[in-house]
Amino acid sequence: MIQLLRATRPKQWIKNLLVFAVPLASGDLGNSNAVFKSLLAFIAFTALSAATYLINDIRDVAQDRLHPKKKNRPIASGQLSIRRAIMTSIVLGAAGISLPIFFSLWNLVAVLSAYATLQVGYQLVLKNIALIDLVVVSSGFVLRAMAGGLAAGILISPWFITVTAASAMFIVSGKRFCEFRNHGENGETRNSLRTYSESYLRVLWTSSMGLALVFYVLWSVEIGVEGKHWLALLTALPFTLVLLRYAHHIDSGDAESPEDVVLGDVGIQVLVLFWALLFAVRVFS
Repeated sequence: MIQLLRATRPKQWIKNLLVFAVPLASGDLGNSNAVFKSLLAFIAFTALSAATYLINDIRDVAQDRLHPKKKNRPIASGQLSIRRAIMTSIVLGAAGISLPIFFSLWNLVAVLSAYATLQVGYQLVLKNIALIDLVVVSSGFVLRAMAGGLAAGILISPWFITVTAASAMFIVSGKRFCEFRNHGENGETRNSLRTYSESYLRVLWTSSMGLALVFYVLWSVEIGVEGKHWLALLTALPFTLVLLRYAHHIDSGDAESPEDVVLGDVGIQVLVLFWALLFAVRVFS
């Protein structure tokens, strides 16, 4: 059971907290209905994404065994059988889709279906196409961020979507940059590495970071209400520092695992808390 839990990558569940982003930004976290529907979105995405992680590890088992860290994953190391992983993936995937159907949250069903479709396409073809593989992985972050708002019927700002998309591309391309730097371009641990160069990946993550900062400022101007424009803009400061500190990890080559960076860097955690505090004051004061 422990190995099965490990295979669903609990550390990566933190990404599913994005479903609460829209309700937070709109000030609807005090609305019990919005919180309930966002919580359903969180549970559904956790189940569905866990199912995709299992399938991913099954398909990549040969390459994972060549990776210095991934070789210790339950399936790659042989601690979890492929048969049991497949059965669990089917159960989790069905549960993730069935939950919003039971509550008639059809917008959420559409988002989850889009996520599942992209994951299938990624596993079959898209993971081996340069740039498209990064776009697909980044879209997972965007769909998570949209899920909570759509489930709760909250209007989503286009600038919010662009901030999320650019930030996601920054993290994902930074991860690929570190993989390229640490494991080379031979593609033994990931086929798509053969189609990249270190300079191109650096252009992707640096430009994505710049776009994320610009889009965030534009979004903060949009959400600033009368008398609180300065407070909305002030939240851009910790956001910028978080991205710059994360960029240091990318440049050092130790951002292969984004969740480990976030959970292991106290500076990033403090800045995120500071950002959350400023944002909460803006929303609820």
